[in-house]
Amino acid sequence: MSLEDSIRKIKTGKAKEVDRAKKELKRAFNKDSKKETAFRTVVGGLDDYDRIDGEKNKIAFIYGLRLAAKNRGRSYFPLFTDFIIDNIQSDSGNVREAVIRLTETLINSMLSDSQDLTKREKDVFTDFIDEILILLEAHYDSEYEKYERVSDIPACKYKSLEKLLSKIINPASQESLQRDRKVGMPKWMDCTWKRVPCMEEDCPVCNKLKELEKENSLFHREEFLMDVVGEEEVSEKALPEPDDFPFYIKVREWLETVITIADESKETGDFWIFTEEATDLFWYMNVLSAKTYRQLCNRYLIEGGEKDGSVDYEYTKYILVESTKIIKKSIKEILKSEPTHKADLKESFDRLMDLEEKLFNI
Repeated sequence: MSLEDSIRKIKTGKAKEVDRAKKELKRAFNKDSKKETAFRTVVGGLDDYDRIDGEKNKIAFIYGLRLAAKNRGRSYFPLFTDFIIDNIQSDSGNVREAVIRLTETLINSMLSDSQDLTKREKDVFTDFIDEILILLEAHYDSEYEKYERVSDIPACKYKSLEKLLSKIINPASQESLQRDRKVGMPKWMDCTWKRVPCMEEDCPVCNKLKELEKENSLFHREEFLMDVVGEEEVSEKALPEPDDFPFYIKVREWLETVITIADESKETGDFWIFTEEATDLFWYMNVLSAKTYRQLCNRYLIEGGEKDGSVDYEYTKYILVESTKIIKKSIKEILKSEPTHKADLKESFDRLMDLEEKLFNI
């Protein structure tokens, strides 16, 4: 069977014909004398891909692309990434999985080369990631918030995109890392600031929590986590003090107002002080304060010419957004209980709304 016949069978053949054609194609890529012809035959078949009807046929053709990407992925990187971007949005979950495997092969091929990436290659690589992030935004649904992990989300284009991104960020891993939307951080990073961490066996933060709890029965998990939340990265530049930032002072004043309301509510015996919503409020307003300062420092460093902090900047922005959402939700629930200081709490809610736009765009 010629290589042209193999590609034709892959595109239109029945199951057994497709399987035989895949084997022929693999044998061709394994022979030095046929690699170049096999590559050009597969790539030349891309023009007709959209006319392939069967799901199995499409997956088989993507398998051929994997062989081609393993062979010359770096040289033809944009060609493969264009195909990936188009087909990761397929309505077929099996096709999307095939595209993810193609991506993993492509990235491994590109990074296995001993030569450093050129500036142009780095730019193309960055553009590829940016396109994925844009698609993530387009396919995101607030319904996914109820799932603790990306792996728990039912099969959908958004989930496939998250898996795709994990293969790019960490191509050596055979297991998709859980990542926060748009920033590429591992899922366990959430446990450094969330009030209720995951406490799973493979979480490095929660493993530390468990060790400390064994050593000291009086250990309070919240104290440790707040220490982590407030811990700043060491920078070569001297960072301004919190009060050197006028906006931080505004956020801190807002926090102190809420603390005052809470203290007065304790004196009057308001029940809301002892609710889950109050616990969330007090925890996340401290996270908000600590991360506001951190973000202002990130902005200070970026404006000073340091570019390495861009990932931390995006992740901190994510924390600010998530913490604010939880705070607002908590205050809304507390207001429903008709607290004694309802007017003051409502005013603090409105003040937070006023700070929100600046907070998310430091």
